Amino acid sequence: LQQLLDIDHPLLLFRPHTYTSVSHTTHPSNNKMPRGRKRSAGTTTTSVSNTTSGHYIAPGGGTTSDMAHLSHTLNLSPDAIAAIMNCGGQGVVGVGAGSRTSRRSAGGDAGGEGAAAAVDPAMMNVWGDFMSEEMSATPAAAASTVASTVASASAASPAAVGKAAVDSPSEKPAAAAAAEPASDGPRSYVLPIQPRMRLSNGKKSNNDDFDVPTPGLLAQTGTLDASVPGRSAISKDPLTHELICPTLLFPTSIFGKSTKIAFITTSPTACHSIAITSTGAAYGWGRNETGQLGLGLSSAVVPLPTLLQVSGEENLTFVGAGVGKYHTVLVGSNGLVYASGGNLCGQLGINNAGAKGIDKFRKCVVMGQISGGEEGGEEDVGCVRIVQASCGENISALISSAGHLYTAGSAEFGMLGNGETGEHIISAGKMGYDNCAKFVRRSVFCQSESDAIGGVATKMMTGKGVDSAGNVKCVSLEDSATICLANVSCGKNHTVAVEAPSSVGTPRVFTWGSGDYGRLGHGIQADEYTPRLVGGLRGPIFATNHPVSAVAGSNCSLIKTKNGHAYYVGKHKQGGESTMRPTLVDALANNGHVVASIGAGSQTVFCSTKSGVTVSWGHGSYGELGYGKDENKSSSKPKFVLGLDSCLVTDVACGMGHTLFIVSDEDEEDAKALKKVSKVEEKDVSQFVEQIKAKKVASDAGADEPAKKKQKGKGKK
Repeated sequence: LQQLLDIDHPLLLFRPHTYTSVSHTTHPSNNKMPRGRKRSAGTTTTSVSNTTSGHYIAPGGGTTSDMAHLSHTLNLSPDAIAAIMNCGGQGVVGVGAGSRTSRRSAGGDAGGEGAAAAVDPAMMNVWGDFMSEEMSATPAAAASTVASTVASASAASPAAVGKAAVDSPSEKPAAAAAAEPASDGPRSYVLPIQPRMRLSNGKKSNNDDFDVPTPGLLAQTGTLDASVPGRSAISKDPLTHELICPTLLFPTSIFGKSTKIAFITTSPTACHSIAITSTGAAYGWGRNETGQLGLGLSSAVVPLPTLLQVSGEENLTFVGAGVGKYHTVLVGSNGLVYASGGNLCGQLGINNAGAKGIDKFRKCVVMGQISGGEEGGEEDVGCVRIVQASCGENISALISSAGHLYTAGSAEFGMLGNGETGEHIISAGKMGYDNCAKFVRRSVFCQSESDAIGGVATKMMTGKGVDSAGNVKCVSLEDSATICLANVSCGKNHTVAVEAPSSVGTPRVFTWGSGDYGRLGHGIQADEYTPRLVGGLRGPIFATNHPVSAVAGSNCSLIKTKNGHAYYVGKHKQGGESTMRPTLVDALANNGHVVASIGAGSQTVFCSTKSGVTVSWGHGSYGELGYGKDENKSSSKPKFVLGLDSCLVTDVACGMGHTLFIVSDEDEEDAKALKKVSKVEEKDVSQFVEQIKAKKVASDAGADEPAKKKQKGKGKK
């Protein structure tokens, strides 16, 4: 608001004790970003509820006195103030003749039948132009209600206008009221939870209720030589296997023209990747030094996508996967889970803490699971059907079809979400933790005492919601035991999860683990040992624009909402300040872009929109940002990935030294856009494959040589 109105001095919109809305400062900003490219952005309709009873008439807990003061300070009419407050900062496309439509959003456009009529309030300068082009108009009744209230307050005596309204003990700010559970009863979730992929089996499911990507072609930017990231640099003149711009991976030589990729995954600390086709076949490639691809220790690097199978179950298909730095977890269509790779912290979940690692996929142990049950069936005693998985560096997390959370691995930083770390001394200078070697359900969710009443608590404060040591006090949610999750994502040492959609209330976001750089979104740098509600992602702004999915980077988190907005928290760059609370990436929202997919990696962030625009920012030494040859290897602001211009990217997965994409290939428009995308086939990287094989032969020969004995009396003492 300060930027749009060209005001140099900071503004205090509402009194500190009532203001709780989320900051919408751009991170990072790019005010000159074009509003669209060759495809037109889809439009959506939003409506923010206003609390007109009592003193509170605006989102964030603003009173009539606050609104009048704001009108006087900004020298704007009451109508303009009403429009500003009611738009809620949502930044969606406006209604009217100038609305942009999309073939993807037919029937859901704001300009369609039944859409709310546009309102043209009295506005001025930059804000008026911005509202008329980009913002969804506030319903006339709500706008007039707030405007008339502000006008009547402005007409009062100067003393009345300047006097702050006295808060009644029984009254609460609008944000606090909206954040509280609805009184209609317990939440009725949309179950069963579905895998994050669409199988081509023709079976009906409730995938439309969840954030599931449309299958397409597999693309990658970044090096195929997984032995390089973090250890050495790529060539100054990039070789064929060093993909410095988005490139279709083996579309005919390995996958075939009719094969569609339905699922992709990697992680911020992983140099290997998994892709699953729409028929359930899983392929893996990348680093394999600890057997994380389940192919044995035949090679430290698997250069090409290779079919993955479970011994004894060769016909098993897969519906999901998660990868960590040293391990991989596959989710079978039978509801069971299989893992391979390093197991130093028990992250494989095979109930064998003594095994430091395995190089073949083995069935995981999930507490309470006797069988995976039937697809689409309800879970009961002994039947736990796993549908999703995600992995961090030394942690693994699962979600069942009932929305239950299961974790295994390292307890450091509270990553297990069980409320403790079990930190203890092993020996001088060496600490240990109570790690977990099998998947155990975590059913305790909490929020801070201040969040429970709509306030704000930070570690710098002492008083309400904070103990004498300055630590935030948390309490368990009343519905903690019945909470169901629809999405989970693990970063390096933290996890973020989104609640399943329900008929009562809006989905909530929970985070836990390491709190460095504010990556958990609680406004403080403190670890959380129990999944904690992110208070900055609730309230009137999210009443009709609730979170639907989230991804975790190494030190940041990214949340996508129903209307296609992306919220960022944490830090993904080596320099600069951290973003401590969820902050809107308004370089996209303010230009009419509807975000379709998000990704966060080691030092990279990606957003792809429904209008065929993909942007990235951060640092990418190996081409993982996709900018191409002779371009910068980093960007502090969202920058177009020109190699995917006009392509609809339905999913993004960011790893270490590389980034994966699923690119839509549904119609002629997609085919036209794909013609401009680079391709690589098996024959193009044959020399690179031979080099990998030669390294394997050389390492095997070195291993067969007997170790030389050290001669006594030689060398320094």
